[in-house]
Amino acid sequence: MSQVNLFMYTNEHYEQCDAFILPEEQIQFTTFPTEVVSEALENPDKFPVVIKKGLEVVGFFVLHLNPPKTHRTDERSVLLRAFSIDARHQKQGYAKEAMMQLPAFVQAHFPEVTAITLAVNKKNIAAKSLYFKTGYVDTLQSVMGPIGEQHILAFDLQKETTPQ
Repeated sequence: MSQVNLFMYTNEHYEQCDAFILPEEQIQFTTFPTEVVSEALENPDKFPVVIKKGLEVVGFFVLHLNPPKTHRTDERSVLLRAFSIDARHQKQGYAKEAMMQLPAFVQAHFPEVTAITLAVNKKNIAAKSLYFKTGYVDTLQSVMGPIGEQHILAFDLQKETTPQ
């Protein structure tokens, strides 16, 4: 049985998201949920998602339909943005479990989407390792982000299998 589950964000999650703690070394690579949730809710192409263990929000990210061409592999890609796990819940496998559930979640909510893409800073070794372990591949595309080069990784939803 899953330890965590993915849910579309609602305003009832705000207080827990606002209480998020991120380690200093991770703040350079991601952002606090409440710093992006308002903008996401105002944009019809952005969908905030919470990662919950029981009733507790342990993680957060945004799914962005129609992202910039530099951040997608095809016209029907969705971009994973602002992925984070609250510091109090890190190193418990929740990030990996959420990433493993993500393809089915995306297919259930956005059946037209053919790939999940993300941009990861080349210096963010822990995140890159997580993404590679959960089936993402390097597209060999890169973009410049606020603190340096970011690699574009992708998960092809048209493949039959998800790594375990």
